[in-house]
Amino acid sequence: MRELRNTGHECVLLATSDKPGLRKIEIDGISTWLAGIRNIYWPYHKNRPSAPLRMIWHLVDCYNPMMQSYIRKVVAEEKPDVVSVHNLPGWSVASWRTLKKLHVPMVQVLHDHYNMCIKTTCFHAGRNCVRQCATCHALRLLHRRFSSEVNAVVGVSRYILDHHRSFGYFGSVPIQRVIHNIRVPEILGTDVQSAKVKHDGFRFGFIGGLYPAKGIEYLIEAFRTANLLDTELWVAGSGKQDYEVQLRKHPCDPRIHFMGRVSPKDFYPHVDIVVVPSLLNDNLPGVVIESLAFGKPVIGSRRGGIPEMIVDGYNGLLFEPENLSDFAACLSKIYSDGDLYQYLEDNAKASSKQFLDVSRWIMKYEAVYSEVQRAPGL
Repeated sequence: MRELRNTGHECVLLATSDKPGLRKIEIDGISTWLAGIRNIYWPYHKNRPSAPLRMIWHLVDCYNPMMQSYIRKVVAEEKPDVVSVHNLPGWSVASWRTLKKLHVPMVQVLHDHYNMCIKTTCFHAGRNCVRQCATCHALRLLHRRFSSEVNAVVGVSRYILDHHRSFGYFGSVPIQRVIHNIRVPEILGTDVQSAKVKHDGFRFGFIGGLYPAKGIEYLIEAFRTANLLDTELWVAGSGKQDYEVQLRKHPCDPRIHFMGRVSPKDFYPHVDIVVVPSLLNDNLPGVVIESLAFGKPVIGSRRGGIPEMIVDGYNGLLFEPENLSDFAACLSKIYSDGDLYQYLEDNAKASSKQFLDVSRWIMKYEAVYSEVQRAPGL
């Protein structure tokens, strides 16, 4: 939204809040409406509610008419030319119906599997779901049905768009695009990139959310299996409190360092290579973009949109995440082959350019917004 504003557009943000009522504030010069959640809890607190409470929340969130008055009020006051819908949790699929009745052109941007899965991941019991479970099927019937009512759909990866289509979503939507996410160099910190911090040995790095599906435990196991001399694993990030406690109870290994949450510019210069061991079909993990932008090759799993960013043997290595020996072999290969590591490092920075081109990225969204406004029947 900052970049759209800088291009000359007037942007307004509508988001859920843990405080009741509807209030308007300004953040970084952007009008921001905060709407108090009308459900049993706000889903973005760190502590994880009990399973019964989560199920009640999802039942309400399946189709929540109580949130729609917020949308009607903001649309009436702001009179948007187009609405870009990103994250629906809290708003529910009822928002599509509301916007359609208000005759506001809308673009649904797909960042995850929310429309297909109540967990947003299509991942259960350590495996990617090949079909919807009974619960998700029941609670996502309306999402599939009403998905045809949006005017355009954008997948931030080819994977996420194709995966929705394969389950019968957005099939009749006339405008469908893939627009990869990007990172803004000035915000990321690569424009004033810190010099590589000299250190002894070889450092593997992980940065991101500490969740089981992200494969952090699997990475720790592969790191120990590889058992490489003079190596360290630096882990940066945070997750749900109960899982963090569980994770830190793993057998102590002095080579593994948990750093907590740190900024990218305070992490990447300290590691030699970044590992993205996602077990789930990760849509388009931004950590890959960040790693390449800081000139760090990536060892990534062949899942979701990760192979859309990593060219195996050019700017990183890809592995099958269900094969521990394959994973450990990748760690060993890049550690023992200095020429390969140098080649991957040389190509990492160059391959990040397409994911840092802000102007081109904005132009793609502008084209979609313009096309939606010209669509017949609005």
